[in-house]
Amino acid sequence: MYDEMMYEATGIILAGGGGTRFSGVDKARLAVGEGELIAGAVKLMQAYFAEVLIVHNGRRSYGFAGVREVADEAGGCGPLMGLYSGLQASGHDLNLVMGCDMPWVRPAVVRLLMEAAGDNDVTVPEVNGYLEPLLAVYHRRVAPIVKEYLDMKYRKLIIFYDDVKVKKITEEQLREVDPALRSFVNINTPEDLNAAKATNDE
Repeated sequence: MYDEMMYEATGIILAGGGGTRFSGVDKARLAVGEGELIAGAVKLMQAYFAEVLIVHNGRRSYGFAGVREVADEAGGCGPLMGLYSGLQASGHDLNLVMGCDMPWVRPAVVRLLMEAAGDNDVTVPEVNGYLEPLLAVYHRRVAPIVKEYLDMKYRKLIIFYDDVKVKKITEEQLREVDPALRSFVNINTPEDLNAAKATNDE
């Protein structure tokens, strides 16, 4: 069971990938552990956030009670468009964004990110020297800046970070609540999926 802490914020699940590495199968529907990836993400988000959104490419529907689904405003623009579409639809200033393919995100990591967010534009983990923008908190006010980069045909999620106030959560801080950094395991390929199925959660 997760502990009872509900944030007046929105949890945004990005589920917009085309599934090209999985022969067109919707990656969010892949089964890992106790159920589908998307179901695990929804369960986590609903435990902590007053509002939960799923952003996808408009060619699918998941039907979770109490969860609003949002289609990308334009296709083929990657997670940057997913972020923009989610922020545009959000009813809150603070938004925890996560990819749908992260089966072991720890509640303690969610709390760490939310409690560190403050008035920052972006609150993002840094692991092995790399930022993790697909498990980060975004303030809704960054949406217009994101749109500017989309209009310039950029797709990389961190492209706008130099233009906003970013707080990095260090690996040391993350390891205090998730020693093995399992929260940052994602399923990008069939090989990742096989490895995840062969690994029991801690």
